Amino acid sequence: MDWEVTAEELAAWARAHPGVPVGVDVRLSLACARGDPLALASFDAQFRDPIEAIVRPLGDADFVSEVSQRVRQRLLMPDGATPPRIAGFAGRGSLLKFVQAVALRTALNLRQESRRYVSLDPDEAILELPSSGNDPELELLKLRFRAEFKASISAAMQTLEADLRTALRQVYLDGLTLAEVGKLHGWSVATASRRLATARAEVLARTRLNLGAQLRLAPHELDSMLRLIESRLSLETLET
Repeated sequence: MDWEVTAEELAAWARAHPGVPVGVDVRLSLACARGDPLALASFDAQFRDPIEAIVRPLGDADFVSEVSQRVRQRLLMPDGATPPRIAGFAGRGSLLKFVQAVALRTALNLRQESRRYVSLDPDEAILELPSSGNDPELELLKLRFRAEFKASISAAMQTLEADLRTALRQVYLDGLTLAEVGKLHGWSVATASRRLATARAEVLARTRLNLGAQLRLAPHELDSMLRLIESRLSLETLET
């Protein structure tokens, strides 16, 4: 280990993270946050390949290179008065997992930027809604099985009555409230809430069945995949 961490840096970190062991990952993150050239070189040597490996399934060589550059800048470079993000490493997991999570999120954001002006059909657009969670590995799963997700959601949506399909899209894609949807369809707010909650549950259940038939995954794997859709069709969205 050619880079150094001062006693003052270690003490300040320990005060901010009581009870967390100060291992080599913490020491490296502190040295990188300070901009130590040897630590930065060590970071590149350790994490360049893992970053590229986890991003490679999402795009071509140019995409991987762009993500790698963004990750390095995001983690290792200050943003004005804000310190490099690697300074926020809490030491509760491995630095490798921390870096890979940032890489996945960066890659997904870059893909979203490239899709921003691409016209999507309404059912596929549900997959692009912001998630209420923050699980990059599940997002990667979505990208890996995008075709199956899209087909399963579309098939599930087609089983609904036309007015319910329209209402769901109006709530989740157009941002209408229950009162606005009810007015358009001649429903009371209570009726709109009940019918849309039932339709949401039906879409989730049928999507689960469709994915299970296509991918032959174990029940717990299906449940993980369904969290992606469930987080986008959050009941919290159904407000008056």
